[in-house]
Amino acid sequence: MNGYRKGGYMKGGYMKGVKYICAALIIVPLGQLSAAEDTAMKTHKKVQAALDWQLPVNICKVPKPPGKRKRVTDDQNTREEWDVDSYTLGRYQRKENRWKKCVENYKSGLLKEFDTLKNSAEFGLTQQQADIILGKMAQIQEVITSPEGALLFTELPSDE
Repeated sequence: MNGYRKGGYMKGGYMKGVKYICAALIIVPLGQLSAAEDTAMKTHKKVQAALDWQLPVNICKVPKPPGKRKRVTDDQNTREEWDVDSYTLGRYQRKENRWKKCVENYKSGLLKEFDTLKNSAEFGLTQQQADIILGKMAQIQEVITSPEGALLFTELPSDE
């Protein structure tokens, strides 16, 4: 016992040695945990949400025309008319207005998603992450500029 008191085995006394051993046992696993957390938590949760984002399906369906159009020529001009009664034509116009409103709501939701994707860059992106998010933003832009609210091309054409 005298060796411990006089610092024979561990200089600074027995309790100081125990403190160092306990500290080493605690710090080493914490260092390993923080390294594991760094690899798992490199991306911010909003960046990860932007990377996982998928284009929502447009559930708006274009109404089918009720009949056929025909060209009617008068004395002064030529115009197109529907070859259906006024009730059927009115129903079609109401369906068309509902469809237009549905597409408008879909596009406004996509604009909010566009801003969310754009704002995810605040948290820092790698070049690969930026390319993925920019590709998703380009998809949104294509859908918003299309009259029917749909993608014209599902994949980008290759250079081959």
